Amino acid sequence: MVHTPPVGSLEWERRGGPPLSVPQRLALLAGTGAVLLGGAAPRLRWALRRFPIAAPEVPRKIDLAQWAPPRTDAVRAAAERLRAVASPQIVNHSYRTYYFTAIRYELSGHPDPIDREALCVAALLHDVGLFDPGRRGCFTVAGARQAREIAAAAGWTGSRQDSVALAITTNLNPFVPAHRYGAIAHWLRVGGLVDVLAQQWALHPDNLDEILNRYSRDGFAEDTARLVKQEARRNPGCRFACFGPIFPTAVRWSTFTTEQDTIGR
Repeated sequence: MVHTPPVGSLEWERRGGPPLSVPQRLALLAGTGAVLLGGAAPRLRWALRRFPIAAPEVPRKIDLAQWAPPRTDAVRAAAERLRAVASPQIVNHSYRTYYFTAIRYELSGHPDPIDREALCVAALLHDVGLFDPGRRGCFTVAGARQAREIAAAAGWTGSRQDSVALAITTNLNPFVPAHRYGAIAHWLRVGGLVDVLAQQWALHPDNLDEILNRYSRDGFAEDTARLVKQEARRNPGCRFACFGPIFPTAVRWSTFTTEQDTIGR
């Protein structure tokens, strides 16, 4: 029997992101279903927030100025690469993902500090592989390799390069445990879900408004559907192909409703 490495693992990346096995496809679909079902209760509580009995607790407001992207060579190079190749919608999504991840991490009260530079590089580059015309295999592997190139040029250690690569290659996995894939990968997945599934109950409304004003979500669902379809056609053994219509449909149905929108209705 041929050994299939765990999807998103370092070995999986080294092999170029091989097609998912049947068990891996089933696990991906089951895990994705669990994520979507797990978000149903907080989404309902948010929808019923005007009723005192169902009102969810509002997370505290985070000072986003404290999470400004680090001014380092690696972050600058990542930002330049992102803006040079990606669509405007993915550029905005990448920055939203960074800030949403930062918020979720700070709200967690985790005692260990997180590598902010590595987190920012991973967030900015996690989708750039979708725009690499010469790649083979999963787009996340192409993105991870671009991140490694930038990190190596900045003099990062191998372990830091691995942490960013893992954050990119595991980003489509339903669950990314920190003990297995590292803190950067775990928290990037948490923050990415906030944007993809519009989990606005996880943020203070002022933080959400500030981020959406800086990085609009307009056109994100349509651009995502286009890119997912393109990737699935190009790489039929990938996670996007396995998702079928699930991923773009979830994005299309998930929209943020800001406090200003609610008041204006």
